[in-house]
Parts: sequence; C-alpha cells; structure tokens
Amino acid sequence: MIQHIYDTRFEGVTDVAEARRVWAGLADLMDPARHARVTERFDEQLRSAREWRDQLNTYFLRKSGVPDERGRTIY
Repeated sequence: MIQHIYDTRFEGVTDVAEARRVWAGLADLMDPARHARVTERFDEQLRSAREWRDQLNTYFLRKSGVPDERGRTIY
C-alpha cells in the first residue's frame, strides 16, 4: 500500500507536466492572453503537485520506514 501511495504521487506530477506540455503546443491556436493565463495555472498546479507529492510521501516514509522500491528521492 505504501508503494502505491509513492507511485501515484509521482504519477500525478508526471501527468500534470504532460498536460502542461500538450497545452504549450496549442499556443498558436488561441488568444495569447488566454493561453498565458492557463499556462500560469498549469505552472501552479505543477508546483502544488510536487509539493503534495513530497509532503505525503515523506509523511508515509517516516511513519512506515518503507523505502521507495524504485529508489526515487523521498525526503
């Protein structure tokens, strides 16, 4: 169960980064101001996803003592 928590938090960050990458490719198809505003929101979502990943994974690592089987950094 702990590994599932680690995996899904890391996947969440990857999913947001991929969505932001796809969004960046749509810049020429819409109003620049709208694209910039949504890009700002994606940036904030990515920052939040990373913060949530790190906080949650750290909590469960410290409580369980179970390391990530994939060797990813957990603080």
